[in-house]
Amino acid sequence: MPHKDPKNAAEKTRREKFLLKQELAMFHQVMEGMRLDISQEELLKLIVKSLTKGLGYDRAALFLPAHDQTLLERAIGIDQKGRFEMGADDHSRHPIKPTPGFSILSDIYFGYRDFFFSNNVLKRLPGAKSNLVKGVTCNANIPVQVRKGQIIGVLAVDNLFSHRHLRKSDIESLLNFATQAGLALESARLHERVKTLSITDELTGLFNRRYFDQVLPREVARCQRYERECAVLYIDLDLFKSVNDRFGHASGDDVLKYVANNLRGAIRNIDTVCRIGGEEFAVILPETPARDALGVAQRLVHRVASSTPPVEAMQRSGESVTISIGMASYPKDALAPEELLAKADAYLYQAKAQGRNRVVTDESLKTE
Repeated sequence: MPHKDPKNAAEKTRREKFLLKQELAMFHQVMEGMRLDISQEELLKLIVKSLTKGLGYDRAALFLPAHDQTLLERAIGIDQKGRFEMGADDHSRHPIKPTPGFSILSDIYFGYRDFFFSNNVLKRLPGAKSNLVKGVTCNANIPVQVRKGQIIGVLAVDNLFSHRHLRKSDIESLLNFATQAGLALESARLHERVKTLSITDELTGLFNRRYFDQVLPREVARCQRYERECAVLYIDLDLFKSVNDRFGHASGDDVLKYVANNLRGAIRNIDTVCRIGGEEFAVILPETPARDALGVAQRLVHRVASSTPPVEAMQRSGESVTISIGMASYPKDALAPEELLAKADAYLYQAKAQGRNRVVTDESLKTE
């Protein structure tokens, strides 16, 4: 029977205790991040940072499937100096196929391998002037598993620079951590989906009234703080009840989606367009003086009226979908968000009274 070296046994015990302590610390960090409702990007950073700072690997990366499920792409990585590498490039995209033996990452993602690790310390390339080595050394690939049979990605770690060998205890620790990371990522995805649904209008895909009521006060407060201008457009479909009555509610829904798409396609990325109820919409225009906001509103009115309506019966009869808009600007028309919205609503009422298919502002009322 071989004699066990007490020194080696003590070192192994010390290493296992260290790994357990670090593993528990990482689990606590990830779960605390979830409790604090951090963004998914911050959660990804926390996961890979836990692997380098927590378990002491030189580098770490998380690979997630592309939308078409034909590639594993690096969602995030962290290098030896602690610098994050966001997104994928040509060198961090790996083709995958649901057939065994295609590649190591592919086999792990589709469950044909439980994990992979190697302790091959390869020599420097002949004639190389740097520390580059031929291949990745002391590396491991671990499935990120939500539950048995449901793998959502692959964790990759290596000790390319330190050449520290991986042990069985390292792999066990990585497997445990990858499962916790998978649960945290899945929870974050579900939370993000629920959050998105709570602020999104189901029919049009625009933001809803709840989101509008959150954003408008923030934007007005920001304008007050930095002495900037912004504007609100209050929009209503003209004669929408007639569309429902004559062509049915399904056609009415098509018209609502048609208007939503026209509004969304004619604004900047920094603008916010919402369906705030029935046939009413609103647009928040940050960093926009009154004159420029009026130009946006007039462009929206023209765009909707000049586009082909989605209802065939309306097309045959030569009818158009039109909108009316009331526009109010901060600080010109009002200083408080509720006053700004009330002004825009009042101007919308005037636009309806004046014949619809137009924009009304404080200035346009003065020139009457």
